Amino acid sequence: MSPARRSRTSNLFPLLLLLALAAASLWLERAVQSPDYDRSGKTRHDPDFVAEEFNVIKMGTSGKPEYNLSAARMLHYPDDDSTDILAPRLVQRLENAVPIVIRADRGLISRNGEEASFSGNVVVVREAGQGRSELRVQTEYLQIVPDRDLARTDRPVIITEGRSRLAGVGMEINNKTRNFALLSQVRGTFDAGK
Repeated sequence: MSPARRSRTSNLFPLLLLLALAAASLWLERAVQSPDYDRSGKTRHDPDFVAEEFNVIKMGTSGKPEYNLSAARMLHYPDDDSTDILAPRLVQRLENAVPIVIRADRGLISRNGEEASFSGNVVVVREAGQGRSELRVQTEYLQIVPDRDLARTDRPVIITEGRSRLAGVGMEINNKTRNFALLSQVRGTFDAGK
């Protein structure tokens, strides 16, 4: 090979090496880059609508109200179809039963209303009636599964009815059967009455 040709080849080698490194860098960047960013807002956890001081009533099959949900503020999020509510108040009215009222600082309703959770100063009150005293349940978190009429928590709970008082950690309530269970560390006093 002639010296002039060898000089051109040696000058061309660094340029080819640089082009190969640039191509490899470009391929590597595209290989590890995240999928195209969705600019529609559907993947961000931003509310798509907000309601202030709202009230929703769900009617039962008999045409009578089953429950009434009101709150100071509601925010709906399209990315997971959840609804965040501030200062919720839920009143459940079952046929032939006294109303049950749930209040809390916050609430979260999952997609399609399959579950609801209440947190912060949760108070559940079964109004007095049908020969019973008012029943009050206090906790920091309560999960509701409406279709199964279940409520549960894994947090400390205080239950008072008249002068009777129970406390424990963890609770499950079946509203259909009117049974409840405290799950651990149960203690309390029972007033047998007259």
